[in-house]
Amino acid sequence: MEATLDSAMDPKDLVSVSDANLPYRFDQIFRAEGFGAKRLEKNRLKLMKAIDPVVQRLLADGERVQFVTWGTEYSLIEHLIMGVWAFLINRRALVLTDRRILLLQIDSRQRALDLKAQLRYQAIEKRARHAFGQVIFLLRNRKKLVINGMPGRDRKVVKAFVEEKLAETRADAPALGIENLCPRCGHRVRGFPERCNQCPQAFKSGRRAGWLSLAFPGLGDLYLGHRWLGTFEILGTLVAWFVVPLPFAWAAFTEGSSWAIPATAAGLVFTFAHGLDAWITRRVGLKGIYPADP
Repeated sequence: MEATLDSAMDPKDLVSVSDANLPYRFDQIFRAEGFGAKRLEKNRLKLMKAIDPVVQRLLADGERVQFVTWGTEYSLIEHLIMGVWAFLINRRALVLTDRRILLLQIDSRQRALDLKAQLRYQAIEKRARHAFGQVIFLLRNRKKLVINGMPGRDRKVVKAFVEEKLAETRADAPALGIENLCPRCGHRVRGFPERCNQCPQAFKSGRRAGWLSLAFPGLGDLYLGHRWLGTFEILGTLVAWFVVPLPFAWAAFTEGSSWAIPATAAGLVFTFAHGLDAWITRRVGLKGIYPADP
């Protein structure tokens, strides 16, 4: 009896499975060789098991998965401002099919989370390149998709596979970019509407998340579902208010000194804590479609 994805304990159990009716090309997915290959392929198998229900739901009839890997989708500015949090909330599983690349947000246990998107091969302007641990896709809409932390062997596979697909793409392909998918039904979502036009799922607003964080840092992240990040930001902002402007305000109140210094200190806290967090929270909120509570 042939192994299945759920029952397989080792990637080798799946390499010989070649049923054309299955959505996975296991012989293409598990092909790493050399030092460290065994561990890499076991991690890949673990990821595929975790995201399989979501992948199966998103695949179209006849669509087959050619390769699966992982990385993080964040920019330099996000890394500088958010630090380790940029890595924690931007993990992605990349599922390369014969038609598109599925981008699935995953957690530390490799389970699929809310954000789901697709990148059609026609949307890629130039071949993928990799440098300094990054894979960079230059898109026809003049934007970039930058994936950090993808395994080195996988970067080469992805580059070769995308180049092969680009050779099949028309030169006059439309200027598409990354397309968000409804977290509930997987239908393509244009822009950032209030709800999906194929199912009853309502969506959260990235702009609203930004305004909430402007009111008080962390509220926007709690609204988006980033509970640990939101709690950390709330506590950090409370400390900033108590440490920076409050002592000057107390001195002005008790000693009758000028209020210029506490006002300046409060303005700095509001600008750099509230304003900066509002900007980055809005940016994170517009990176995909977040489902509102049903």
